[in-house]
Amino acid sequence: MFSHKKIISKFNRLENKYFSDPSFQISKNHLHLLIWNTKYNSSNFKISGFLSNSILLILSIITIFVCKIKKIKIANYFIVHKNKNGSYDFRSDYILKNYNFKNSLNIIRCSTFIDSLKAYVKYPNVIFYLSIDYFNSSFSFKKGSIKEHYIVLHQKEKKNYKFIKKIFTFLNIKKFLSIDDQRVIQVFLKVCCDLKIKSFGYMHYKFTNYVVGIKYLCFDYFIVWSEYFKKKLIEVNKEYKSKKIFISGYFKKELPKSTNNKSINILYIIDMDLDFKSTIQLLKKLNNQKNINLYVKLKPQKQESKWEIFCNNYKIKYFKQETLDQVNKAKKFDFFIANISTAILEASLYSAMPLKLQSKNDFADDLFRDKVVKKIKNVNDIIRITKRKPTKKEINKIFYMVWGKIKYNPNNIKKIFFKYIYDRKN
Repeated sequence: MFSHKKIISKFNRLENKYFSDPSFQISKNHLHLLIWNTKYNSSNFKISGFLSNSILLILSIITIFVCKIKKIKIANYFIVHKNKNGSYDFRSDYILKNYNFKNSLNIIRCSTFIDSLKAYVKYPNVIFYLSIDYFNSSFSFKKGSIKEHYIVLHQKEKKNYKFIKKIFTFLNIKKFLSIDDQRVIQVFLKVCCDLKIKSFGYMHYKFTNYVVGIKYLCFDYFIVWSEYFKKKLIEVNKEYKSKKIFISGYFKKELPKSTNNKSINILYIIDMDLDFKSTIQLLKKLNNQKNINLYVKLKPQKQESKWEIFCNNYKIKYFKQETLDQVNKAKKFDFFIANISTAILEASLYSAMPLKLQSKNDFADDLFRDKVVKKIKNVNDIIRITKRKPTKKEINKIFYMVWGKIKYNPNNIKKIFFKYIYDRKN
């Protein structure tokens, strides 16, 4: 594990010393990731990658001319994950299920060729962001410093910026809608700023100073889940104080009926960057407690992971491909436990108490300061706290702090679209 406080401190030093010029804003996320991961992942040229990206780029160019004929003036960026049949990231659903894809240029980020083709069939007016990124990347690798590697990546983002700017200029784009993908939004926002395009963003991930992609240029309009997340957004980027921010509201969850069973149901959420050895020791001890029914939520993936092998070896029940909604429809949980996973904030939506482990990985330690989770330091803390089920009053206290009293209403999203995106006057 590592300290994100130290990572951001090094980032700030390098930024102030070498890269304080605003022209670097479009690529600062790369600098942060280079410090975080320490290794430069260069692009390796493969004929299969060249051919697949060539096909996707040709399809994208065809789409651009079709959109010119259709006189489309709105652009929409979203994410499609692999093995999802071309469907957009479920975290965009609260926005895009109310969206008219036919009236916009749909810029898709998808990492696989087959899923990209499925998305091309599924949605109209599609272009592929990663095919543009591919042909703007450097295929030569030289060992060097973080500074040298960052300059290479910055040059790539400058090319991406110029390419997107040409597309938006050619189509005379007036409005831009996007998920807050912190890998790319600064490129798009720079284009929007230069071309005076109204930009509209929506959240799919918590805001923190340890993810730098959100802290530079701003969307003109932004949808967040609650007042709590509005406050967190402004903490990261104070420029949002002067922007129009909408509250989408929380989603009512369907839960199984509670039973009178005195045993405690715990969901432990596995996330990236966990220390495997220390975590499995904790899970072993919890699994041996008589009053605890332990379940583990794994990261979805096709191949068998070391976490899955461990759970099978120690007969620990786990969920792999299921979403949190599916998991919590199957079982009523009393507690969520996590280290850095932002899913811990969803615990109260499922009438569960969030317990967050304190460790050297301080990525989500702001949740302690905000008092929206209960702090635990070791397995003894967990055993002590979980001797009884949390009360409704205890859970509601956290629920209202994080999610407030506004319920999600799709009609409100539609009204925002018609007023700010579809209306040509705005």
